[in-house]
Amino acid sequence: MKITIILLMLFINLKPAFAQVGINTTNPQALLDVDGFTIIDNKLFLENPGNSNQIRGSKLIIEKADKSIVQYDIDISKYGPINYAELVFSDTSRNGVMDYNTKINTADYVVTVQGYYFLEHTSLNTSVIIESNSGNNAVEGYQVYAYKNTTTDTWFIRGFVNDGFFRTSNNNNITIDLHMNIIIFRKGLLAKEVNTIYINTNKITVGTLNKPAGF
Repeated sequence: MKITIILLMLFINLKPAFAQVGINTTNPQALLDVDGFTIIDNKLFLENPGNSNQIRGSKLIIEKADKSIVQYDIDISKYGPINYAELVFSDTSRNGVMDYNTKINTADYVVTVQGYYFLEHTSLNTSVIIESNSGNNAVEGYQVYAYKNTTTDTWFIRGFVNDGFFRTSNNNNITIDLHMNIIIFRKGLLAKEVNTIYINTNKITVGTLNKPAGF
């Protein structure tokens, strides 16, 4: 009987050890939930990191070019790894914009156009259409994109009609407002550049390519 009581007491005493423990939080969400800075002097082993469903003032840990690991704090950083900006070209020629220098250097950033729309400048009319310089029998498209200027080593912006111009249904001599949303990626964050690959298809529609170096 005494042995049974001792074992029962041991079981009761050990049971709370499996409860969730919170440090600097009264509502732990895991077996050990630390809300704050943690200093580890020696090794830390993560057998199953998993995913966190809570973000409490977290900072991003990044690897620098010299392979050192540092804390990235967007509040004090001069740049973000992913940046968003809206460019508004106001009172623009009906021909659009051809070569605008963003002054964003190509060595550190990649610029892409996420979206765009056109308005008539004076009326803010959204019914902006395009007309071909060859007359009504030709249908032209337009191009909106960012590209590298190898002379300035910066990103340039274009938004224009192919061999045509912008107009509204009742006015073919307007100026427009071009709204353009761009995404600016810090280079090396999501992708790396590879050398240009040239393929001579020899008038054949099928074939095999050599994979890029590093893949």
